[in-house]
Amino acid sequence: MTFVVDTDNHAPKKTMPPRLANVPPFPAVAVKVLSLLSDEDSSFSSLAACIATDPALSGRLINRASAADLASYCEVRSVLQAVSALGVDRTRELSLLIAMAGYTSSATKMEILKPCWHHTLACALIASELARQCGQRPAEVFTAALLHDIGRLGLLSAYTAEYAAMLAGADGQSIDLIQLEHANFGVDHLEAGAWLAREWGLPDSLVEVIIHHHEPPTGTLNEVTIVHVACRLAYLLGFSVNQLNTPAELAEIAAPLPEWMRSRLAAQLPSLKSAILKEIGLSENAEETPAGGAADAAEQVEEAPASVAQLDVRTEAPALPHSRAWLVGAMTAVAIVLLAIALFLRR
Repeated sequence: MTFVVDTDNHAPKKTMPPRLANVPPFPAVAVKVLSLLSDEDSSFSSLAACIATDPALSGRLINRASAADLASYCEVRSVLQAVSALGVDRTRELSLLIAMAGYTSSATKMEILKPCWHHTLACALIASELARQCGQRPAEVFTAALLHDIGRLGLLSAYTAEYAAMLAGADGQSIDLIQLEHANFGVDHLEAGAWLAREWGLPDSLVEVIIHHHEPPTGTLNEVTIVHVACRLAYLLGFSVNQLNTPAELAEIAAPLPEWMRSRLAAQLPSLKSAILKEIGLSENAEETPAGGAADAAEQVEEAPASVAQLDVRTEAPALPHSRAWLVGAMTAVAIVLLAIALFLRR
C-alpha cells in the first residue's frame, strides 16, 4: 500500500513511507479541543466535558493550574476550576502541550532524541511571545509552533533507531537535515507532517505552517513568518535538533519582524530562555493524575457559562504566592473601609 500527500497544488504528489501509516494518531481529545475552541458557539460545558474524558490530561491540567502563580483563594480540584482559572487561551496551550508531551514520551526517552522535543517546546513558547507583542492571538500561534515539526516526531516514531542514527551522524555539523531525511526515508519532515496533519484532521492553517515554516518569509507577518522566526531563535538559544556549529546571527533571524520588535529582542532572550527551561522541567516531571479529577469535572460542567466566548481569555496573572492570599484579602478590606470613611467625611 502506498500513501501520497499533495504538499503544494502545483507540485507532484509525494509517496509516504508505509511505516508512517502505523504512527499512532494524535490524541483525539487534543484535536477535539482545537475544534471546540475554534467555534465561538461551542458551550463551555462541552469543553470541560471533552477534557474530562481523558483522565491523564485532566489530572495534569489540574496540577498545572494548581502550580500556576494565580491569585486564587481556593485549591483547584476539577477541570472546570482549572479552565476557569487559566482562561481559554492558556487552557488550549496547556492541553496541547500535555498531549504532545505524552505523544512524544516514548521516542524522547532516547537521550539523543530529546533535543527534538526541546526544540518544539522552545519554538512554541517563543512564537507565543512574538505573537503577543505584535498583536496576534498567542494561543493560536503557540498551537501552530507546537505542531510545526509534527512530521519529524512522526518519522521519529516510525523510524526511531534510524532517525537517532541519522542525528548522531549529523551532530556538530552544518548539515541540512531535510536533505538527510530525503536520503534516508524518501520524504522530509515537512512532507510527512503535512500528510499526518491531514490524516488527523488538523486545520488547513496548521498544515500551511507545517509545510512552509522553513521557507524565507514573504514580508507578511502571519503565523508562518512568526513560527519561522521562532524556530530559528530556538536554535540561536541552543534548542536545536542537531548542534550546529554556526547558528545564524540575531539580526538576520529577526529581519522579518517590525523594527520596534527587533530593537528590544536581544534584551528579552535571557528571560525567554529561562521560561523555556522552566517549561521543559515541568513537562518532563509531570505528576500523576489526581484521583477524581475527571469525575469532578463531569459533575460540575452544568455550572459552566453558556459559551466559550464568555470566558476570560487572559494569560496567567502575575505571581501571587498562596501563603500571601490572606494578606491580599486583608489589604482589600482595609482599603474599602478607608474609602467609605473618606466618602462619609466629605458629606
